[in-house]
Amino acid sequence: MSIEDILKVAENFEIEGYKFYREKKEEIKNSIAKEVLEFLQNMEKEHTEYIRKVRTAMENSSEIPVNSVVDSTKEFFEERFKSQKIDKTPSEDDLKDLSILRMALLIEKDFVNYYDKAAKKAEELGNEKLRNILINLKNWEESHVRLVEEMINVVFEKNSLDLGFYPF
Repeated sequence: MSIEDILKVAENFEIEGYKFYREKKEEIKNSIAKEVLEFLQNMEKEHTEYIRKVRTAMENSSEIPVNSVVDSTKEFFEERFKSQKIDKTPSEDDLKDLSILRMALLIEKDFVNYYDKAAKKAEELGNEKLRNILINLKNWEESHVRLVEEMINVVFEKNSLDLGFYPF
């Protein structure tokens, strides 16, 4: 797999993640969970735009742009989870939301795995700058995993769910 192939796949992953969050945020009932999905939708859009800039720079043999995407997951987490209580959605809506959140968690974990493997491939190909870009993307996706896990925990705690297993 070439560097161009790696970036095409990464771009397609981010586009599909964006579409998923755009669609599912309309279905989700809990207002904080809806904000989480909207935040993730915006982040995937920013990642897509950044990957496109990298691909264009590589095609034109120009300097690969330094990362312009800022990971604001921590700030989002602090603003939303620390300052707000989970709203009064009925338990049945929370359980529906939980299935969407679990899908989001799987998507984000897939992104982490892909970027990790892609970074190793870039290193094998001797492209240290691209490796660093992919590691950065991996780190952002890891912060998204933690955000979704926290939202899932909030739903579990709110509904006193202790099923003896956790989906992550």
